[in-house]
Amino acid sequence: MPHSIRVARRRMTFSAAHFVVSEGECECLHGHNYSVEVTVSGPLDEQGMVLDFRKVQDEVAEVCRHLDHRLLLPGQSRLISVEEEDTSMVITAAGKTYVIPSVDCVVLPIKATTAELLAQYVAQSLSLSQDYRVEVCVSESAGSTGCFKT
Repeated sequence: MPHSIRVARRRMTFSAAHFVVSEGECECLHGHNYSVEVTVSGPLDEQGMVLDFRKVQDEVAEVCRHLDHRLLLPGQSRLISVEEEDTSMVITAAGKTYVIPSVDCVVLPIKATTAELLAQYVAQSLSLSQDYRVEVCVSESAGSTGCFKT
């Protein structure tokens, strides 16, 4: 598709904590000031636009609000156990146990909270028709970006 729009706005950001586990190793809990950039390719409408920039910005900003100031947890990990007990999340990984208030956590339908899988989560959260192709890039910091394309 020859036409596309690219959106990267200040409100398409979120600050969140996470950790990544590999076989036998567990990163320390840490955080990032994430930024999201979205490219949408597709046919032009009667006004000569792929999509209104604001539609994409609004949808991505809503996903970012859901993630902002939370501990991001992978709900599909085989290496991290996440269980809700009363008003807390009990997280166990590589011999470490964390107990965090549930309101400070978001459990995502992904197997790890990497930039690449966060990009996939954001892309799959958008309500765009099949007529469009989407690339979402999530940056943990300048020069550290993971992307997902539909």
